[in-house]
Amino acid sequence: PFVRRRGDVALIGLSSAIPTAPFMAPRRLGPVQLARLADILAALAAEGLFRVVLLHHPPLSAPAHRFKWLTDAEGLRALLARAGAELVIHGHDHVHSLVWLDGPAGRIPAIGVPSASAAPHPGRRAHQFAAFNLYRIDRSAGRWSCEAISRGFNDGGGRIVELERRTLA
Repeated sequence: PFVRRRGDVALIGLSSAIPTAPFMAPRRLGPVQLARLADILAALAAEGLFRVVLLHHPPLSAPAHRFKWLTDAEGLRALLARAGAELVIHGHDHVHSLVWLDGPAGRIPAIGVPSASAAPHPGRRAHQFAAFNLYRIDRSAGRWSCEAISRGFNDGGGRIVELERRTLA
């Protein structure tokens, strides 16, 4: 994993890439990377930082996606349940998503967005149009707050608009 600090926010990037046969996208983090992630999350928690875990594959996938899932996602979720994180951001599924993972002190939001290159066209539903999230992270009275502001195409009209605001923490 790599760590980048931006003020009181720590971005923790993971790599799930492994070589596979064509048209298959199973990926894994592996035991070494997961062990290192556990150490990193603990150290950053001790510093009181807002920890954002970044990875391509979602930590929870539908069974129908078994050829494209993170093969050790269960291990990642168990690690997060023990070590915690304030936010998980992923890609891969190319749709807006929010799932809640177990954490040691409450739920952890795991957010996905559509591909940034998913241009509107008649065969694509609005939740699949290109989009991105802005995150407003703040600490007040010793507590973190996080708001996700989704922006993107909503109707194929070619304009980027605010789609939704969600309070995550």
